[in-house]
Amino acid sequence: MANIQSPLIELSRRLRLSARGWTGFLWTLYLFTRDDMTTLLIPTMIYGTIAAPTGAAHHILPRIIWIWTNLLEINVANQSLDADEDAMNKPWRPIPSKRISLSTARMLRWALLPICFALSCAFGVPMACLLLHVGNICYHDFGLASHWLTKSLCNALAYAAFNGGASMIMYYSVRRNTSRDAQILNFFLILTTTHAQDFRDVVGDRATGRLTIPLAYPRASRLSMLVLLPAWSFFLCRFWDVPVPESTALQAFATYIGLRFYLSGASSGEDSEAYRDYNIWLCLVHLLPFIRAGGYIRRVLPGIRYLRSASTKP
Repeated sequence: MANIQSPLIELSRRLRLSARGWTGFLWTLYLFTRDDMTTLLIPTMIYGTIAAPTGAAHHILPRIIWIWTNLLEINVANQSLDADEDAMNKPWRPIPSKRISLSTARMLRWALLPICFALSCAFGVPMACLLLHVGNICYHDFGLASHWLTKSLCNALAYAAFNGGASMIMYYSVRRNTSRDAQILNFFLILTTTHAQDFRDVVGDRATGRLTIPLAYPRASRLSMLVLLPAWSFFLCRFWDVPVPESTALQAFATYIGLRFYLSGASSGEDSEAYRDYNIWLCLVHLLPFIRAGGYIRRVLPGIRYLRSASTKP
């Protein structure tokens, strides 16, 4: 009996160690993307689901997988090249916290590229993947992240690629005018407001020599948030013919966020909270064209009403 139990105990121990190893590895991958779960993955998933040609529920999981995998590669590239900045601003990330070595992270970055492209080909969005990763190489490896102008342009292109790819997951030929117009407007929206993410990182950016808008124009950049967010809200609500109550509420929320940036006093904690609110506002802005134009929400609600009426019939 002892001879039988001993190998079983050893096998059980090895399985537990293997499970812990895989759990730790997956947690490390998650930590690479943790900051962008609410700032990019969720808004892009919402936009992609609403902007999709049809509201197919079974496309939501592939959409999330595509966004997160590409986001992982971009973040591994970012954090493996800016490890010194992360040590000051975000010491919990995998590299400064020693969960993964710098050399391993850099190998992981390049190993993820063919995975992202193969996944994008399978989901029918290879061009969105190419735009994302060519832009990312230019951003990090060719120094476009070092100046606020090229940094903002790359960020806007990345958002456009994420939104475009997410909305066309597993749709190989269909295009909609509403989705196209929304993506163009979202590009310029991100281009002019993406510095919202830089206020919380001024200490690390200054130390690494990166010239962001909050460093180049400290007072004007904060004032710009107070002006641009309500202005964009007003313009988009008028452009998409949003009813007055919803338009007023959105503009009030945008003004509140702008005031948070303007009055924060260069506090990284307050700026992080204001940036969180900015991303909530961004999600709401993504909804505007499709509520008005009969997108996903308008398509789903009649189906729900039909199911309810069918269920009440004798």
